[in-house]
Amino acid sequence: MPYCENCGVEINPKAKFCRNCGAAISNDSAPPKPAQQVAPAPVTSQPTPIQTPASAPPVSSETVLGALVLRKPKSLGRYDSFTGVVTNQRIIFAQMTSEMIKQSVQMAKDQAKAEGEGFWSQWSDQLKASYGFAKTYFSIAPAAILSETPGNFAVDNNTISEVKIKSKEQMRGSQGQQAYRYEFEMEIRSPQGKYEFIMDERDDYIKLLKQVYGSRVKMPLAYFSHGALSI
Repeated sequence: MPYCENCGVEINPKAKFCRNCGAAISNDSAPPKPAQQVAPAPVTSQPTPIQTPASAPPVSSETVLGALVLRKPKSLGRYDSFTGVVTNQRIIFAQMTSEMIKQSVQMAKDQAKAEGEGFWSQWSDQLKASYGFAKTYFSIAPAAILSETPGNFAVDNNTISEVKIKSKEQMRGSQGQQAYRYEFEMEIRSPQGKYEFIMDERDDYIKLLKQVYGSRVKMPLAYFSHGALSI
């Protein structure tokens, strides 16, 4: 019960004046209401990002279909040697460095001389050696072939508008040994430019080109006349 602050007599909690001394009663003596408890804000944790595995690199569907031993004519009878690596997407022109050429040619010369072969046989063996070197590209990824040397470049198959083939007779020989052979002059046309090469007259070369480029390969009638190929 509350008491009068003036005289100390016990008073009614609802009284406005003390019944003993008449002093006004203050209602501040009522017990205070408990303070309202404010609930703490919930702690929201940051969601842990989901770790997704890195995407695997796309598997290349490019495959090597064949290789052509090519020569790009220069002045004074010189030429640069290339291997035309034909894939299902493009043709990669891989330039043979001087070291590559020395290795393949010298091995062929040494073997031909050791077997007592004449000039023509030696020349044939050099061509075989070059073709054998070109076949090494069958087991190399096309992207690696393109980046092998600074002189390498490629032309997409679908941009090639024409592969024009000319056949010419070539005489080679020395010291009374002469022989005639046929070679191809090949001209590849695309929006990127025109590329001219010389290659040996081989049926497998023509079959490869026709397999990939179809009717875009233009052959001379003279080539069929000497019975070198029947397609």
